[in-house]
Amino acid sequence: MKANSVEEELEHLAKLVEEAEALGMDPWPEEKQPRPWAKFALASFMIIMMISWVSKWMYRFADV
Repeated sequence: MKANSVEEELEHLAKLVEEAEALGMDPWPEEKQPRPWAKFALASFMIIMMISWVSKWMYRFADV
């Protein structure tokens, strides 16, 4: 469905919002609080990888 004017587009969007609200959907849900666990998980993974790479690199020069 293509609108010919801005007013028609806004009318179409208003109908969509009304339909969504009638079906029990919230078109604009509340914003979720950020969870820092993903940053901590990524940071710990990166630290482990860096230690692994450095230890492999340093082991090349070790006389075992």
